Amino acid sequence: MIDFPGTEKEVRQLERFLTATENLPSSSELDDLRTRALAHAERLSNAVSIGFAGEFGAGKSSLANMLAGADILPTGPQHLKLPLVIVAYAETPETTVGWWNKEPKVYSGITLEKAAADNPDFISVGLNTPALQEISLFDLPGAGALDDTYKQTLELLKYVDCAIWCTNGTNAWRETERHLWSQVPQQLRDNSLLAVTHADLPPVRDALDRVTARLNKEKGDMFRAVVPIGTPVAVRAMEQEPEPDFDLWESCGGQNLAEQVLQVASEHRRNDLESARKDLTDVFLRYLAEHTDDTPAAEAGADGQAVQASLETALPPLDNPILEDWLAAIASIYNDLRESSGIEPAAFLQSCQEIVEDFAERLESGDEIAPEADWIPAEFEKATDLLLLLQFESGDAPLKDAISILAQLSDNLAWAGSTVASAPSRTGT
Repeated sequence: MIDFPGTEKEVRQLERFLTATENLPSSSELDDLRTRALAHAERLSNAVSIGFAGEFGAGKSSLANMLAGADILPTGPQHLKLPLVIVAYAETPETTVGWWNKEPKVYSGITLEKAAADNPDFISVGLNTPALQEISLFDLPGAGALDDTYKQTLELLKYVDCAIWCTNGTNAWRETERHLWSQVPQQLRDNSLLAVTHADLPPVRDALDRVTARLNKEKGDMFRAVVPIGTPVAVRAMEQEPEPDFDLWESCGGQNLAEQVLQVASEHRRNDLESARKDLTDVFLRYLAEHTDDTPAAEAGADGQAVQASLETALPPLDNPILEDWLAAIASIYNDLRESSGIEPAAFLQSCQEIVEDFAERLESGDEIAPEADWIPAEFEKATDLLLLLQFESGDAPLKDAISILAQLSDNLAWAGSTVASAPSRTGT
């Protein structure tokens, strides 16, 4: 079993650093540190992105479908021309149409054909699949050897953390593929796999040992591993009833590929986590110690244990993360209110209602509050209804009532308590 390390504690410590430095005098050093902290927080909060690339007909979309556990992406000869398609986690199925320079559009359900008609730069498909909370799949358009599509592939590979280059086993690892992949940065190559597809076809299967031996010899530092896969057989193995055919799943290469992908993604997450921890102890804490009165002025050059102890004092672990998330959400409403003197009361009440409704849904699982506080989700649901009714009233009274409701819900969450271990994973798209 390959585990992904938790990142909630480090993300919250990074957010606390950003909060603690928000009102400090601006400087180039501080601006750089805040940008660095924000980049760490975003990396640790998002799923690890796995890119599927290859020449036309290499079977990359079929492979992405297999790992997603759903037949989402069109495969084989088809008339639907698609841009980059991202398969990511979502509570309910949805399709997001995106452009690099304007606001996205969201459709409920999986509607790739409708999304493609909007001529987007990329499409994101949201699925409620647990594995997608840790990894997101980027299906890149096929690359051609005789046109400029390979340039698009190189550009899009900049957006992924790890990659799987799919090579057709009937003519594996051609010179055109080698030429394109040689232009990929070494850091991405170190996190990439070479998948030999169509390994279930008789001509490929009969020569597979010889082909994989050649590729393992030729790959050098271009890939970390060569992984043969018979995708249709793997899909058939997992669809068997009453339970998957695990022997077939293993023999066709499905088990090996899945483990290799998860291993690459897990190692990438651990490297990101170690980098964030190092900056927290070696950089961000030292800056706080030197520029604020709230952080103990522990010797910046002290040994690692002293620095870590100071970090825990300056940025202590949370024992009620859902309360902090709630207070941050409420603060955002008040900030909007301060910045917009002409905000309509109805808009303020609607914002309050939406946030309460979001937390009501989050509390339904019951994982973040003490067992004896099982009555609190009902209080949030009741508050949602009250805030909706207040939008139909006039005068200042509804605003005062809304503020009282938010304050009472804050008291409820403060009483309920929660732990970092129980906080939900913040990874995902």
